[in-house]
Amino acid sequence: MGNNLKTDKLQIDFKRDHKFFEQEGSSRVITSGSLYMFFSLINASCIWIFIILGTDTNLLTYFGLTTAINGIISLIGIGISRYFIAEIKAAFVSNEELGRLKATSYSKLLFLIGVGLGVVMIATPFIFGFFITNLLLKECIFASGFSSFLIYATFVFQIGLEIKNRYDIIAFTSIFNGIFILFFASIFIIYSLDPFWFAFYPFFNLITLILLIYFFKKLAPYSIKEIMLAKLRPRNIRKVASPEIKDFIESHQLRIYMKNSLYSMMINIQNSKFFEDILYFIAAIYLAIFDASFLNFGLSLLTVLMAYGAVKSVILYYSAPLNIEIAEACVKDCHETIEKSINASTRISSILALGLLTALIALSKDLLFFLHRDLFIEGSDFNWDMFYMAQVLFILIILGQFLYGYSTLFGNALIGSGNAGLAAEGFTITLLIILATSPLFIYFNGILGIGIVMLISSLFLLPYILIQLKKKLHINYNFKLYRLIPNLIILFLIMWLFPYSSTISIIIGIILGATLYLFLNPFFGVSIPEDLQMINDLFNTLKLRIFGNFIVNVMKITYNFSPLNKDKIVLEESKLILIKK
Repeated sequence: MGNNLKTDKLQIDFKRDHKFFEQEGSSRVITSGSLYMFFSLINASCIWIFIILGTDTNLLTYFGLTTAINGIISLIGIGISRYFIAEIKAAFVSNEELGRLKATSYSKLLFLIGVGLGVVMIATPFIFGFFITNLLLKECIFASGFSSFLIYATFVFQIGLEIKNRYDIIAFTSIFNGIFILFFASIFIIYSLDPFWFAFYPFFNLITLILLIYFFKKLAPYSIKEIMLAKLRPRNIRKVASPEIKDFIESHQLRIYMKNSLYSMMINIQNSKFFEDILYFIAAIYLAIFDASFLNFGLSLLTVLMAYGAVKSVILYYSAPLNIEIAEACVKDCHETIEKSINASTRISSILALGLLTALIALSKDLLFFLHRDLFIEGSDFNWDMFYMAQVLFILIILGQFLYGYSTLFGNALIGSGNAGLAAEGFTITLLIILATSPLFIYFNGILGIGIVMLISSLFLLPYILIQLKKKLHINYNFKLYRLIPNLIILFLIMWLFPYSSTISIIIGIILGATLYLFLNPFFGVSIPEDLQMINDLFNTLKLRIFGNFIVNVMKITYNFSPLNKDKIVLEESKLILIKK
């Protein structure tokens, strides 16, 4: 092609048979996260519909408060899980028997912790009933105790699949949560059932646990029986271990494990929305004591707004795959994989996350007015003052939550590299900032103070984690996010100026904006040729190859059409070839 041209063949073969989870590297990270995100957006859409339908019911109050409590009790399990995966993945790379022994003992310990937490939560309303006088708080705490058993059992079986990088299965099972919440919510609304029973909503989704057990038995590198018979004390673990691995089992194995799990728990504090749940819980206590007449409205409004802020999950879905990939790369001493995985997962998640953030800010007024109008009607009057306050709080919450999401993503890279303690320090300081400032801001600014505290604390946390990651792993950040700015401006203007008049028009506007945003990203050089491999893997796994090929071809055309991209992509014998000048 001439002496001034260089041809680089990308590893993108539309006819290849390998599965993405069998190929280590950045592609597996972003494909795993994208697959998880794809199904979870279906789940989130169902919960969004439920929130719209339940806007003027007490279901939102029970759902919101129980979700906050479940998030708090889940925190320990999520933290243990993330460190669990990193250590066990490294152990399996070194020695399969060592990995199996650690995995089974840690799984047993994790489930026992869940049982213990559940018993404490069930007993709390009875033992401390004199101090907890609000009936709503008592009921939700009691219900969350039973949910703890289910939540921690789910952790145990999901981890067995994560070790095998089977995020295709985990992602698929995630859709049932939202589907069943929406289904049962419809029944509650139609038949006016007692909303108290909605506090047990995790049990609506028992089918997920059943599916996880099935796939765990089929694919996990250890069995349920091995977990039940596992030893917890290091000296007992050594008795059943082969002579060649006895020295790898330290005398304080579980103590070290719990210490590092504590670090991991602090880093993954946002996977369970802990910061938001703490603020929600503080607001609930404040309203119950100082403004009981405002309690139901305040908690319903916060439930709605926190649900929109939860779209930061498009970032969090990449944190677990990144954790595993970094752990494996560190064992193999492959710095290139570490750096490329961090940059690729950040760039891909940012394309989705910043697009959603921009759209939500542009649509904040219309979403609240057309979908949640009933919240702001008092008698026959619409409370415009409360509506505009809610819009400001909406924007503050989603900004804070997105920054929390990025902090968790980078924090998991530190977990995988064995530097969990440094990241944990940043999350601990952030928690202290929240605990110290939230009572003051809520007292002087009402529930608007929640958004203010979120933004302030997140603006401390993200820079702290980025500095630690660069210092310890010597990462050269190359996100290229500045290329997103023109497309984000276009997306904002489309969403802001589109003539909305109903819920249907909002959906149409979102579809049009999202489609244009997706296909303009290659034009501005944000979506680069390597992303096409991820799209190909993703849609092949979903058995939607034709649809995936269509998206890849359109993105290829817009990439080649742009004068901003010096390199071009051509299709040759079912392979994408990148030609650089």
